[in-house]
This record gives sequence, structure tokens and C-alpha cells, in this order.
Amino acid sequence: MSVYFVDEYERQLDERGRIILPAKVREKLGVSVFITPSPADKCLNLYTESEWESLAEKMRALPVTYDRNAAAFVRIFFGRAVCCDIDKQGRISVGKRLCEFAGLKKDVILTGANTRLEIWDKDEWTAYNSQLSQDIILEGIEKFGLNI
Repeated sequence: MSVYFVDEYERQLDERGRIILPAKVREKLGVSVFITPSPADKCLNLYTESEWESLAEKMRALPVTYDRNAAAFVRIFFGRAVCCDIDKQGRISVGKRLCEFAGLKKDVILTGANTRLEIWDKDEWTAYNSQLSQDIILEGIEKFGLNI
């Protein structure tokens, strides 16, 4: 069964780099999650175990033995990822390296992105959103033939 993430949640990193996941989000997760730097934006992607397995299966089909770009992508994607257990208080420990990649300070935003949850620094999220316009949504609907 697929899990879908929606909504935005304001959270804070504690002094040890942990985030308390919202109860609505925790309901959808197992005992651990996978976090990796986003390949497209200055944020982190959080995946459930089942979604991670699905991604790993797709990447097994890549021609890593003879395509250097495919090999590099797989190496970086998996090499920079971490598996985080969710503690009894519903927290995950993001880790210093991932916090530095995404520029996470104290205030963070968790935003639903379909089958993953994105973790953004609040200021970075605000700046990103200020650059968007309604046109990008309309262009995406047309480009990908969504007809919604």
C-alpha cells in the first residue's frame, strides 16, 4: 500500500539535530525512515521503508556496470542517504552532514510531496516559494498532460 504525504508542518530542530514528526505523519511511517539529499533542491527527502524499497528496485535496473553516470548517481544517492529509527517520542535524528547540505538551522518545514516528505530550512522554503508563480503550476499541468 502506497503512502502519500500532504500538508506543511512547521517544526524545530533540537540541539542534537532531531525533529519531532507530526502525529499525522508518524501514523504513515514504520519504525524507520530513509533520508537523502534532494537531487533537485536544497532540501532533504524522507522516504518510508516501502518507498525506499521501490526506489532501490528501480535503481537495480540501471546499467551501473557500463554507464558511469548511472553508477555515479546510484553511488551518490545511496552513499549520502541515512536510515533513521523513529524514537519513542516520534523524533528522527537528521545528522550533521544532511543538516549542512540543506542548510537546516532551527526552524524547519516538512512539506508533503506525494510519496515522500521534504525537509526544508524555513528561510530556504520561504525564499523558494517567493520565486514560484501560478504559471509554473499551469505549465506543469499542460506539460505532463494531467488534465486536472
